Amino acid sequence: MTNHDKLYKIPFNFYIILLIFMFLIIIIPANGALDQRGPLLSISAGEHIILNGENCPGFYYSTSSGTYYESLDLYFSEDGLIDSGNATYTSKITSGSTAFFGKKYKVLEDGLLSESLVSYGSRDLQQGNDFDLGNGYKLVLQGVNEGSALLELQRNSHPVTSKSLEEGSKFNFTTVIDGTEYVILEGTLNRVLYSKDPIVRLKSVNQYSDMPFKIKVGDQYGKFEVTEVTGKNIELKNRMPIRMQPGDYITILDGLIDFKVADKVYQACSYNMTKDVIKSYKIKGTSLTVNLSDSTPGSCIWTADSFGMLFYDPEHNFSTERLELNLDVKNDRIPEGGLVYESLPFRVPYRNPEMKGYGENWFDGGYSVLGWDGERYAYPGHDQGIVKILMDDDNGKLLYSGEEWDLGEGYTLKIDDIKSDKVYLTVLRNNVAVYSSIISPGISADLGTHTLLYSKTIKGIEIPLFSVYVDNVLKGNENSGVSLKYPLHFSENVVEIKAGEMFGALTVVETSPKIRLENKNPIYFGPDIEVTEEIYIGSFEKATGGSRSVIFFPFMNKVENVDSILPTTTRWSIPVMSVEEYLIGN
Repeated sequence: MTNHDKLYKIPFNFYIILLIFMFLIIIIPANGALDQRGPLLSISAGEHIILNGENCPGFYYSTSSGTYYESLDLYFSEDGLIDSGNATYTSKITSGSTAFFGKKYKVLEDGLLSESLVSYGSRDLQQGNDFDLGNGYKLVLQGVNEGSALLELQRNSHPVTSKSLEEGSKFNFTTVIDGTEYVILEGTLNRVLYSKDPIVRLKSVNQYSDMPFKIKVGDQYGKFEVTEVTGKNIELKNRMPIRMQPGDYITILDGLIDFKVADKVYQACSYNMTKDVIKSYKIKGTSLTVNLSDSTPGSCIWTADSFGMLFYDPEHNFSTERLELNLDVKNDRIPEGGLVYESLPFRVPYRNPEMKGYGENWFDGGYSVLGWDGERYAYPGHDQGIVKILMDDDNGKLLYSGEEWDLGEGYTLKIDDIKSDKVYLTVLRNNVAVYSSIISPGISADLGTHTLLYSKTIKGIEIPLFSVYVDNVLKGNENSGVSLKYPLHFSENVVEIKAGEMFGALTVVETSPKIRLENKNPIYFGPDIEVTEEIYIGSFEKATGGSRSVIFFPFMNKVENVDSILPTTTRWSIPVMSVEEYLIGN
């Protein structure tokens, strides 16, 4: 597996921040990928960074035990430069298991890995309702007899083997791979319930691929090469320098981690998932571990730096969202006011230089931006709600006569005609014209000498709903077109946020000069806590050496209207295991 990456050679002499873009290996191209950003990182000279499942999405992480196996160790000898051998990816092996490039594996022998396809805490199996394991395998309950049950492993509906098991006993099914017998399914028959419809409860069910792959010293994965394979770990190092400059998008670790460097400051971390293949998934942030034996209250603050799905503006280098958790460990709860979500608006100028002359209240010369549920919104002011920013970029657009440009939320921009240096433009909503203008660049426009501006009054505020800079009219013998720049489009659907309104477990206590939500009642440790419509805090307990700890982590739920996922190069479904479990770990 080799990626063809460009190497950029340019010296850096300023402070650099980096976000990491990470994505799951999928065999379908990511045409409609969703970005998941990880922590903001400095990559200036002398920086030593360690990324793992704890602080960076994409690496395998168990949300039931807090276990992670992978780490990426980076050292920058110069600003934006990692010399050969200074990037080390390590996959540690613990109790016969490991993770490699974001997926969990069973280690059959040194360097021979079998992917963990199913990992289930408990599952009820009823006669006639088979346990679909994927890849053609399924587990079938053939019958029960008092405290025992007969289980059969099938592949493509043909029996592979069967076992009669006593209640409470462990079981495994094996297969022969290259002349050696390996376990491909194991678990515990926890309970047998004899009734008209026999049912058994299974625990700790794990299934492994019957198509393992071998990792050998010298194997290459993009810029990396395998340097060590032992019973304790697998190690890869970069075999060539890795260089970065503003605006770069560089693959660092083949198919797993990309670095997206911003235009002015150095940042960016995302985990790309193709909408066509992902049904639902969780995206987590850095965990907080609280020792319940310690009387000292635990606390944590998450920002875009530690929870990559919170809003971050790479161009202006600011984030606005903040999630704070303060605990009453003695009473196993979050006290009143102990869980806080707030977002502080940040003023940004218009990209279009002619829009600087626009002067309507909250949109005078620019507008305020804040994050809400990780998305970018415009903030019109006190008790006016927030407005989603559908489009605001530097990208140019060439639109030909008769063409329509989809602006989102039913809006389109159409060129009706081009005559000489004049362009006849119409803004439509659901195919109905709502505004028309004739622009002659450099001579006449709605604003300045180049700008089309369609404004609309929403909740008593004049909002520049859509504007675009008409740069030039291009005349041709057959086709004429218009060069457009700086498109800016606000949603006309206002998200209302008012004092006293509840979102999940929190209540809005402030709407100006920032939005602030707090819990008005104590929240006891237990199920996932809904913070806003998208943000949750999950938790799980962990016992170590006689002491109890609770691990808290923020996450976002994302759900897409699709049918299945493709976790390997073989098409299979996993109805026995939630996609959340697969993608976040279990």
